[in-house]
Amino acid sequence: MSRPDPRPLSRIAPAFAGAMAWLGAVLGVPADAAELGFNRVNLGWAKPAERQAIIDAMKKSDVVSVRLSLSAPVDPSLDAVRIAHAAGLRILLEISLNNPDFYPEGTKRRSAMGRSHDAYRLSDLDPERYRVVIRDALAKLDAMGIPVVAVEPGNEINWAGYNGDLTVRKPKSESAITPGDPAKVAQGIDRYVAIVRVTGEEMRASKLNRDAKLISAGLSDMPLPFSRRVGLEIIPPAEWTARMQASGLDTLVDAYGIHVYPGSGGTRARRDALVRDALSFCGVDRAGKPCWITEWGVANTSPTCPISDEKRAVLVDQLRAIIDRDITAGRVEAAYYFDWDSKTPYSVWRCGGLSSAGRAAVRPVTD
Repeated sequence: MSRPDPRPLSRIAPAFAGAMAWLGAVLGVPADAAELGFNRVNLGWAKPAERQAIIDAMKKSDVVSVRLSLSAPVDPSLDAVRIAHAAGLRILLEISLNNPDFYPEGTKRRSAMGRSHDAYRLSDLDPERYRVVIRDALAKLDAMGIPVVAVEPGNEINWAGYNGDLTVRKPKSESAITPGDPAKVAQGIDRYVAIVRVTGEEMRASKLNRDAKLISAGLSDMPLPFSRRVGLEIIPPAEWTARMQASGLDTLVDAYGIHVYPGSGGTRARRDALVRDALSFCGVDRAGKPCWITEWGVANTSPTCPISDEKRAVLVDQLRAIIDRDITAGRVEAAYYFDWDSKTPYSVWRCGGLSSAGRAAVRPVTD
């Protein structure tokens, strides 16, 4: 479903716009100013015709905003951004840290022992190598005339699936997860904050993206018991964010990224509590920054067509009610549903159309 486009506000008389900005700071984010959209990560890995078909389906379904990845190889990723921009979509650009060009030559990924992705260590990041890639990508966006809404360096860097400084337990082992080397984890956080700083510097040097928002990596909300069960170390989002703050994050970003996956089981009260916990550190009223929910979702495992998605739509609407309250209060500024059309149970583009749960995910904000 479509929502009012906040961009026409830039054409309002300056005095009135200033008054509206003041009211926004006092009362929270205007409901129609929140970014509501879908994830379609790694679209650059699809064939060109498939990229176009996916974006065309989004446009046909009145999607307004999309989270895309700047993955290696970079040029196909930028082509996906070009197609989305040409369709009139607003773009949150997530920068995948799995690009080998961000690390010294010969750097190896930490093995996940088949439990998840083999991941580079944040402590191996080279901020200047990273700068070369980001500067070139932003220059190409300028050349193509493409502004993005926001840039989000990294993804789920607080768990072992995307951060090789965190540990993976051996398969079939019932032992507790041995925490990663504290010194290396701390070094990784410092390196991550350094590349956030580089991202901001390069954005300010850009012609078209100097005013785009800078969002820290969307953090995983994986519950600790589940993390222990699958053998992947995680540091809770609030704790990880506090560590990044101690390294200077708040002077660099406009918002924190967070992911929200409360599951479909249990009671509504339990799901509400899980969402509230995931968003507990969001908001300037809590001495920090607002949050962008760069992934959230509910699974539907049925593969049949036509899809029966009404039960999931009810759950999605329940979660949106919580998210909407934080949007209205100014603690959350964006919510991107995961995901559009992948083969995972979370996808909402099913059987040739947008499911009822997908429509509920991007319905207008309600108080």
